[in-house]
Amino acid sequence: MWKWSTVKRIPVYGGSFFSMKHMVFAPADLSWSCSFSAMHSLIDTGGENSDSVSKFISRTDYTNLLDTYGRDGNLSAAYDLLQSLQDKNICFPVSVFKNLLAAAGEQNDTKLSCRAFRLMLFQAGRPLSSDCYLNLARAFINTDDCVPLLCLLKEVSESSLPCRLIVINRTILAFAESRQVDKVLMILEEMKEWECKPDVITYNSVLDILGRAGLVNEMLRLLSSMKEDCDVSLDIITYNTVLNGMRRACRFDMCLVLYEEMVQCGIEPDLLSYTAVIDSLGRSGKTKEALRLFDEMKEREIRPSVYAYRALIDCLKKSGEFQMALELSDELKNSSTLDLAGPQDFKRYLRPHRR
Repeated sequence: MWKWSTVKRIPVYGGSFFSMKHMVFAPADLSWSCSFSAMHSLIDTGGENSDSVSKFISRTDYTNLLDTYGRDGNLSAAYDLLQSLQDKNICFPVSVFKNLLAAAGEQNDTKLSCRAFRLMLFQAGRPLSSDCYLNLARAFINTDDCVPLLCLLKEVSESSLPCRLIVINRTILAFAESRQVDKVLMILEEMKEWECKPDVITYNSVLDILGRAGLVNEMLRLLSSMKEDCDVSLDIITYNTVLNGMRRACRFDMCLVLYEEMVQCGIEPDLLSYTAVIDSLGRSGKTKEALRLFDEMKEREIRPSVYAYRALIDCLKKSGEFQMALELSDELKNSSTLDLAGPQDFKRYLRPHRR
C-alpha cells in the first residue's frame, strides 16, 4: 500500500537532513544511507527541490565533504562545491581551507588555491599564517597564467580589509621564497595601478628579492623609481638592502656612491651599512677609506663585527701594511663578546624589513 510520509529524517555521514513529503511503501524502513557524491548531486541539481533539500544540510556535512574531496585529490569537485556555496555565508573551520590550499598547491590548481585563499581571508578578516601564502605561491610555480592571482590581489586591494596591504606584501614575500621573481615584479607593476599602492616595505621586499637573485641592474632601476614616487620615502633599510646587493655582486664602486647618497639624505649609517661599505672598500683596495669608516663606526659607539675586522685585516695584508694588520688582529683577539656585534645585532637591524 502506498502512502505519503509527512517528514522523513535521512541520515548522512557527518549529519542528517529532512526530506519533505516522500511517497513510501508502508510499512517502510525510513533509514537509508546517502553517499557524499549523492549529497553533492542533490546540492547541484538545480531542480525545484534542490534549495529545500540543501538548506537542511548542516555545515558539518559540507565540511566533511570538502575534507573528503581534498584527501581524495578531487579538487575540481571541491572548487565546484565552494562555487555553489558562495552565497550561503557558511563559515568553515580554518583547517578545511588550509587543507585545500595545501592540496591545491601540490597539484598546481591555481583556481581552487585562489578561491580557498579568498574565502579564508575574508572569513578571518586578518592576515593569514605564512604557510597559507606559501601554498598559494606553490600553485603558480608551473604556470605563466597569473590572471586568477591578479584578480584575487586586486579584490583584496579594493576591499575594506584593514590588513589589505599586509596581505599583498606577504604574498610578494611568499612568491619570492618560492623563487618566482618574475611574478613578484608583475605584482608590483600591477599594484601601482590599484587602490592599495605599494609602500616602502613593498619596495624594500622586492629590492631584497632582486639582490638575492643577483639582478643588480633591476635593483638600481627600482631604486630610481622609488625616488620618483612622491608617496614613498627611502629609509635605512632601503639603502642597506641595495648596499648588500651591490656588495654581493662585487659592484664596489656603487656601494660608495650609495653610501654617500644616503648620508647626504640625512640617513645615518648603522651596523649593516658600515659593514657592507667597509667590506666593499677593503675588497676594492681603498684601505684608507675603509679604516676611516671603521673608526667613525667606533666613535659612534656602533660595535663592529668580527666580519668587519677580518675584512680590514685581509685588506691591509693585501696592500702590504702588515704592521697595521697585526695591530687590528691583536685588537680583535683582546675584544670580548660584549665588544663585538653578533648575529642577533644583525637580526635586530633586519627586523623592520617585514610586517
